[in-house]
Amino acid sequence: MKDLVIIGGKAPESINLDMTCYGRIIAADSGYDTAKRLSIVPDAVVGDFDSASSPDELIRLGFVPCPRDKDDTDTAIAVRMCGGAYDLIGGGEGRLDHTLSILAAFRTIRPPERWFMLSDTIIFSSGSISFEAPSGMDLSIIALTEATVTTEGLRWDMEGTELSSRFLSQSNRMEGKRAVISSSDIVMIRFFPQDFPLVRFIRS
Repeated sequence: MKDLVIIGGKAPESINLDMTCYGRIIAADSGYDTAKRLSIVPDAVVGDFDSASSPDELIRLGFVPCPRDKDDTDTAIAVRMCGGAYDLIGGGEGRLDHTLSILAAFRTIRPPERWFMLSDTIIFSSGSISFEAPSGMDLSIIALTEATVTTEGLRWDMEGTELSSRFLSQSNRMEGKRAVISSSDIVMIRFFPQDFPLVRFIRS
């Protein structure tokens, strides 16, 4: 079973997830506030509790804050607790340095399978991923580091296109109702949250 990590930053107003598929739920600092708002009870809360709205409550519940001066961010601490695959809630539309630090962490530690934010839902993928979605639906393909990308079924298909920090994102849209995105390394496939429930991933 994979884990669920909830962090600070803007998250969806509501979320429909099968909580039984998660072995453990970990909140990072103010991610605890997000978890409470979404009626999700975390198994662990990590971080220095400097941005949580009720640090005294966390301490009463038995959670122990770490020192404020530390090498890792609260998000990295939570992610490192995961034994394998995980989904991520939060982290959107906040401080730029926080967003960049999250993306930087994904270059050295395992990125999530799915990342749910207020204005974005991102799937992390390498190799080949197939899905069905409404024709004309917008999406973007963003390189995490460097990747060679080939697509089928998009309005502007790519054939061995190099995506990197110098060419971060390729905005695109569905041409038909099925698409395949193949990449040599991890890419982020960005959907609008209101569109994501219409996407059906096809197992190879």
